[in-house]
Parts: sequence; structure tokens; C-alpha cells
Amino acid sequence: MKDSRKEMRRPLQSGEQTSTRRLESSVFILSVTVVGVYWIVDSLLFAMTTANGTFFYRFFHPGMDEVLSRLLVICFFVFFGSHVAHTLRQRQEADEALAGVEEKHRTIIENIEDGYYEIEPTGRFAVFNDSFRRITGYPADQLRQLDYRRLLTPAETEKVIGVFNKVDRTGRATKDLGFVIVRKDGALRWVETSVSPIRGQGGVNAGYRGILRDVTRRRQADALKQEKMAAEAASRSKSEFLANMSHEIRTPLNAIIGMVELLLGSSLSHEQREDLKVVHSAAYSLLAVINDILDFSKIEAGKLELERSAFNLRDFLGEALKILAVKAHEKDLELAYRVAPDVPDRLFGDAHRFRQVLLNLVGNALKFTDSGEIVVLAQKKSIQGNRLVLQVAVRDTGVGIATGKQALIFEAFRQADGSTSRKYGGTGLGLAVSSQLVKLMGGQIAVKSELGKGSIFHFTVDFDVDEEFMAIDGTVLPDEIDPTGLRVLVVDDNATNLKILCEMLASWKAVPRPAASVKEARALLEKENNNGTGFELVLIDSDLARPGALSLVKTIQASAEKPARIIVMLTTKTVKETDRFQEAGACATVTKPVRPSDLLDAIIQALYADEPGFQMPEGRSSLGPDLTLPPLDLLVAEDTPFNQKFIRRLLENWHCRVTIVESGRLAIDALAHHDFDVVLMDVQMPEMDGLTATARIRELEKGTGRHVPIIAMTAHAMRGDRERCIDAGMDEYVSKPISSASLIETIRRVVPLFEKDPEQEGSKALPVSADDGGELKALLAAFNNDSDFFKDVADMFISDYPPMVNTIHRAIDKKDRELLRRTAHALKGMARNFQVDDAADAALQLEQAADREAFDEAQNLSRKLGDELKAFESHLRKMIAAVGDGRSGKRAEG
Repeated sequence: MKDSRKEMRRPLQSGEQTSTRRLESSVFILSVTVVGVYWIVDSLLFAMTTANGTFFYRFFHPGMDEVLSRLLVICFFVFFGSHVAHTLRQRQEADEALAGVEEKHRTIIENIEDGYYEIEPTGRFAVFNDSFRRITGYPADQLRQLDYRRLLTPAETEKVIGVFNKVDRTGRATKDLGFVIVRKDGALRWVETSVSPIRGQGGVNAGYRGILRDVTRRRQADALKQEKMAAEAASRSKSEFLANMSHEIRTPLNAIIGMVELLLGSSLSHEQREDLKVVHSAAYSLLAVINDILDFSKIEAGKLELERSAFNLRDFLGEALKILAVKAHEKDLELAYRVAPDVPDRLFGDAHRFRQVLLNLVGNALKFTDSGEIVVLAQKKSIQGNRLVLQVAVRDTGVGIATGKQALIFEAFRQADGSTSRKYGGTGLGLAVSSQLVKLMGGQIAVKSELGKGSIFHFTVDFDVDEEFMAIDGTVLPDEIDPTGLRVLVVDDNATNLKILCEMLASWKAVPRPAASVKEARALLEKENNNGTGFELVLIDSDLARPGALSLVKTIQASAEKPARIIVMLTTKTVKETDRFQEAGACATVTKPVRPSDLLDAIIQALYADEPGFQMPEGRSSLGPDLTLPPLDLLVAEDTPFNQKFIRRLLENWHCRVTIVESGRLAIDALAHHDFDVVLMDVQMPEMDGLTATARIRELEKGTGRHVPIIAMTAHAMRGDRERCIDAGMDEYVSKPISSASLIETIRRVVPLFEKDPEQEGSKALPVSADDGGELKALLAAFNNDSDFFKDVADMFISDYPPMVNTIHRAIDKKDRELLRRTAHALKGMARNFQVDDAADAALQLEQAADREAFDEAQNLSRKLGDELKAFESHLRKMIAAVGDGRSGKRAEG
């Protein structure tokens, strides 16, 4: 506390002690001096007044009376001095006690966290402690000159001045006065203070004093508490809202997606098919957004729980990536994955959430990568007992992310920057959800990236390892299959995929030899044939650069007496060319990204299919799953008209008999009068919901020995929905929008199936004449073997491409980058539809040149594109004529 009197107190006390001691000594000396002077004077007077008296006689021989009087004087002075000294000591002790109390109070006031202040009647601060200065933010010299009104906001000034006036008028203190002050730095702080009057002589107002407390944090905490309560209430409302909205949005989406899928399976014109594909894609995009929002909400509320099931890592990764393979191959991107050999294959964990994270990262990589490759790498970070920490990385060659933006992308609704968001779209939730899911699975996620050089997203997850498969890398070879020493030529122009394939073959103890081009492959074949060894198996990528994979297959078939067995690795773009490769001599095909089990199946088929009595080993098949159904009698309880229509069409396409009712009560009535094989029960219906109806059905079945399988159909996707359905007595659960594959698999799980009817194997290809090496047959297959559809689209192509080529020339002349890019992109799609790969590649290069504004390069590419299309036009006209001849022949036969 700033008070100069306290600074002088210690020297004053020291002086008082010295003065007291001096006074005691002075009184004693004075008394002795007075007695001595009196003694001398008395002796002189005696000598002067007495005839025979002398000074010395009187001085040394005083009478008894004189001695007593002199002693009395000394005692008087000693007593007086002692009294004075005692009085001074009492005063000193009182001063010291007062000083101690003041020092104690001063120390307390200086060290309390609250501010202490005294204000003069003029309004200036007379006394204050350090806490007061800290709260107000002013230094001491400025605070002494400051009027307290300067600390108040305009809104608070009148209130505070009124309280001070009331204290002055009543003489009573006021407590808990709350108001806002403005610090020197301009910050606002909530404070509470007490105000007491200071009275001077005669009761005159001498100012005010009080204790000032900063309660800003308490106010903020109270506000946060209120906000938390409001947020919890909002969270409860949000959960209810999300559950209802999930149902309301998914229900029409179910009809949209289902009906579009049914229409896509029918005969359509090219424009109709393309428009429906846009609708289909948009519906699934909307569904993905809904799923992200629901997952994010569940994670945010702490209500997302992980499941635990067994899965095989290598096959799981292959299946997951095949979902995105179509999009990757449409962009001419190589999509591959590699699992390190020392990673156990049989794992326990939440495969669904693991897939969700993986697809989010790969999907992002696809979105931001226009050329190159996307590779998923899985390796063992650590393993203790049966607990595996798996490290997964998704590496792309895309646009990359600026260093300063890398932390933002894992936040909800955030992307690298606004322009990228507008160009590529997306909600910004995918990575936020992935980050939270990885944390739930015991791992961490991060990114390494550089602008223009791609990105590597890597994360870790914890899994339990099946102890029986602890040392197995995933591909168990059948006893009768031994690829040890098998000489294999692997041809792939992507270095990463080439390395992965060779590593896979080497793990089976085969002897792979890599080749990065057709030219290199031919050189290795010639060298091995000259050495007399040759290759027993050749693995060829279908997307090799010219002269292409088909040319290499034909070369191998023609170059040796006993040609090597050939496996072709197809992409989703070239899978329709399977027949062409098989006719050229390929023994088996496998779709990229290549799973080890698929490759092993293809090797077995290629090497042993011609042997008498050959059968694929048990548990292995080169065919896809059988998704046919027997003619079941199904009851569908569904209240929404467009869902009724979709379900009826879907089930009738599977040759099932369908009865539809609109409520749970009607479903109970229908079951009372007819035996159904399966019941598809919507959960949310009027009159009686699906859960209540199922519980009632199970009650009625007691004692009868019957049990009709009931499959729940619900648009709810919140935590616990599946459990509630199963607890109610349902056998299985499918969520809306209903996937046809998911529904048929679910039905297959609850009812026994009959043998597949051979007559339902599918339609035979249309008879065509003059098929050029199977090319027309493959092209017709891409058009669902619909010759009318093929002819219409072909005629449209012939009429549309010349004006588009002219538009490209005009765009180059005007240096119109956007027009050039857009037209080249459209021509690329048209060429891909007709499998004109050379023209499509030229259009792609032209599109890329437009992006770079390389108009000189574009001029040469446009001429090349025109030449390719013109050459294909004459070839296409021959195929149109061949299709017409085939139809005529067919009509003639009829």
C-alpha cells in the first residue's frame, strides 16, 4: 500500500528508544548535580555566616538534616525520571503495537487477491494495493491521478455513482455491488465490490474504501454452465431430430435409388441411361453426406460403439478397394495395395469402421488425383501377444496440401482452402469422421504432403490376431498346388503394381521376372525361349500402352511350340473385353486391384483347368457369388407407396410372389390366413409399427412350432436400432436405402435356397455376322446386347463428333481454354463408350493441354484426334451394317 508514513516509522521508533535512555541518565545526573550544587552553596554560606566555621568543615561534616534533605532531593529526581521513562516506554510500546497492527493489515491488504482501494471525496484514488492495480491494468503513478469514473462503462456509471451517494447519505456500507470496468488495455472485466464510508473529524465525509473482486471467470463459468445445459438439451433434441430425419430422408432415397437401379436394368436410350446414372450418382452422394453427418453426430455425442468380428485383412482390402476401382480406372489411375508379408491375415476388430476410414482416404485421394497412382500400404508397427498395431498408409500423386493447411483438414467442415472446396466439392466431414474413428480404434492419423507432389495419409489401428493364424500371411495354398519354382513373366507399366505382384508371387516361392512394357516383355520372352527355358505363366496388365496387351497375348500364342499360360489383369474399363482376351489365348483373368486369393485362383485355373477331372479346390471359385433366389412367397409390410412399388418390382424380378400390406396389424392378419416364406417388415408404420407387430407374431407362434423369418427394413441408422429389431424377435436387419445385393444376401441367410435354374442363366448374345475378332461382340455386350440401342447411339456418334472436332479447332484458334477442355472431355467420354482407346487417349491429352493452356501442343493433338475418330467412323459403319445383317437374318429365320 502506498503510504509514506509507514516508510518513516522504523527510524522514529529507534530515536524514541535512544531518547528514553538519555532521559533516564539525564534525570539521575541532574539530581546528583542539584544535590552537589546545593551542598557547595550550603558549605559556602556556612563559612560566610559562621565566625569559626570553615567551608571544608561544613562540606565534609554536614549535619543529619542536611544529609536527609539532600537524599530527599536525589530521590525526588530519581522518582520523577523513572516516571517519565516509564511513561515514554508505555508510549513506545503502544506505538510499536499500533505499528505492528498497521503492518499486519498492510501485509494482508497487499497480499490478498482482491483489490483494496480508498477514494478521496473528489473521486481520485488515495490508497490501493497491487491487486487493484492488476485488476484495473493501470500503473501506480497513473492510478493516483485517475478519477474512478474513468473505469466505468457508460451503462454502469449512473448505477455506481448512485450507490456511492447512498453510502455517503446513509453512512452505511454496501456489499456485493456488481458492475463492469474497463481496463487500461480496453478489456472489460466483471467485478464485485463493497463500499464503506470514511469519516473525518465531526463526521465529515473523508472518502470511501472497499474491496474489489474480479468475478469474470465465475461469470464465464456460470455462462458456460448455462450453455452446457442448453447444449445438452439441444443434443437430446438433435439426436431425436437426426433419428427422425434419417428415416424421413432415407425413405424417399430408398425409392429413388431402387427405382433408378431397376430402370438402369431395362432397355433405355443413351441419353436416358446417362441421365439416370447422374441421378443414381447424386442419390448415393446424398446418402454418403447423410451417413457422414450421422456418424459425426454419434461420435460427437460419444454414442458410437465399435463392433468386433473376424476378417481376413488381404481379401478385405481387395474387396474394399474394388468399390472405388471403377472411378479410379475412369480417371486412368492405377489403384493398388500391398500388405507386408509379416502381417498376420486373420484379425478381430470393427471391419466396417476400418473400411469406412480406408474408403474415405482413398476416395479423397481419387478426388484430388488426376494422374499417376494411389497405393494403400499396410504393415506391422508392433505386435505384443495377440495384439497387433497395424499401420496403414494411403499414398497418392495428387495436388498435395500446403503445410499450413494440413492441420485444418481433420477439423469438421474444413478443407484445404475455399477454391479447392469449390472445385472438388464435399462436406469436409469425411476426414473429421475418419480421425475420430481412428482414435476410437486406438490409433492416430496424420498426413505428409507437399503441394504438387501428392500426399500420404497414414494411420494406426489396434486389432486382435486370431492365434491360430498368427504366423500365416493370408494365402493358404491347397495341398495339391505347389507354385515353387514356377517361372512367371509379369508385365505391367506401373512400377508400384509390378513390384507388388512380383513380391506376391515370390511369397509363394515362384520365380517372377518383371517387364514394364510390351517391348521389354518380348525381349525377355525371346531370351528365355533361346535359352530353352521359357516361361510357364505370363501375367499381363490389360491397359498396356501400344501395341497393347492383346497384341502381346497373340505374340505369346504364336511364338512358341508350347506357349506359356496367360493370365490377363483387367480393369473395370477393360473387363468387357474378357471374351477378346480369351479368344486370343488367355486362360484366365483377374480384376485389379489384384487380391492374392483371386490371383491364386487364376493361376490354378490357368495351369490346371485343362487337366481331366479338374475342380477348383474347396472354398475357391473363379465365379462370383450366386445371387439368385428360388420362387419364394414373401409378405412385405410397407406403408410408403413408392417403396411398395420398388420392393414389388425388385422381388418380382427375382421371380418371387409378393403380397404387400400397409401396417403391422395387416401383416398379422395376412399371416393368420397364409403361410409366407419370409416377411419384410418396415419398422415405422401407422396403426402398428414393425417392432410391435413382430413381438405379437412371435407371441402367436408360441406352441405352434412355426417360425416365419422376419427381416427388418428401416431407414433409421442410429445406435441400437439393429439391437431393438433383434430383441423384438426379428431375424435379420437391412437399412434403407435398400441395396439389392444386401437384401438378397440377407434373404439367403434366413431361408434355404434351391438349385439355380439353368434356364435363368441369362440371355444369349445376339447373332451377328462379320464380327471382327470378337470386337463387335464385346462392344454389343457393353450395350446390353441391344442392337437397336447400339445402332441409335452409333448413328448419334457419327453425326455428333465432326461438329465437336470443329469446335475444338475453333477453341484453339480463340485460345478458349474452357471450351477446349470441355469439348475434349466430352469427346473422351464418347470414345470410351465405343472402346476407341487411342482416340480417348488423344482426347485426354488434349484436355490436359487445355488445362496447361498449351495451345501449340493442342493443335497437333486435335489433328491426331480427328484422324483417329475419322478412321474409327468407317470401322463403326461396318459394325452397324453387320448388326443390321444379323437382325435381318434373325427375322428371316422367324
